[in-house]
Amino acid sequence: MKTSCVLPLCALALLPAVLGAPLAHADAGGDGDRVKRITLATVNSQGEFPNVTADLVDKRNRTVGFVTTNCETVASVPERTITCHGSYVLEDGQITWQNATRDPQTPYLLAITGGTGAYCEARGQIRVVSTESESGGGLYELEVITGRRCASS
Repeated sequence: MKTSCVLPLCALALLPAVLGAPLAHADAGGDGDRVKRITLATVNSQGEFPNVTADLVDKRNRTVGFVTTNCETVASVPERTITCHGSYVLEDGQITWQNATRDPQTPYLLAITGGTGAYCEARGQIRVVSTESESGGGLYELEVITGRRCASS
């Protein structure tokens, strides 16, 4: 039985081109993308953590919107699993997020799943420094990447 080395050689010849090609999702600073860093704290929290809503204030203690969080807890073995989603409703649009964890100790990261208004096509992450249940309240550091400008309502 004869075997051919042509196909493996072709694959090897293409390897440098494939490895050298840029990853489309890894380019956070190109193609008109903008990175916006926002630090927000919560005040006037209502509800029972982790299912809460609270007002959001910026570094100057100015109210800029509100956050809503909804979580489901599953008594899984060996640890419980918590899956949460929510929205930061700001003056210029909304930022939606979600997270699943078995260890909700701060700090941890949330995935930005989308947005509206100034945050349409939003992606990135939110670093949860502290939550509403901790002394001092919630503190969140958002790193929002947005692309093209979207139509407003």
